[in-house]
Amino acid sequence: MDREFLNPSGVHTPQAHYSHVGRAGKTLYISGQLAMDPSGAVVGVGDARAQARRCYDNLAAILAHYGGGLRHLVKTTTYITHWAYRPLVAAARDEIFPAPPYPANTLVVVQGLAEPHFLVEIEAVAVLD
Repeated sequence: MDREFLNPSGVHTPQAHYSHVGRAGKTLYISGQLAMDPSGAVVGVGDARAQARRCYDNLAAILAHYGGGLRHLVKTTTYITHWAYRPLVAAARDEIFPAPPYPANTLVVVQGLAEPHFLVEIEAVAVLD
């Protein structure tokens, strides 16, 4: 099976030693995306909805590199740092997925993410056509 590990253009370069995506055949395993624009600047400080939206934008950029789109997502895991962010993140998700089919999702409330200003992180699995 053909495999690759890559940091596509359109998303920030990771500061740590990891790849944004691992591809095995037509399946993409996408690392948790934070609210960072391609230059590495944080987007939506203090705004969970804006951060979730940026996470989805990053997922879309990674999928576009492979000729795909958000419709190729089959599973997401969403991490938030406070339960009160749930409706804000859900609102951003509703913008991205206004109607079925919806990818499977797990929501996890965590004590913290990579840095204190990050409120949301979303990782994903996608299968290309």
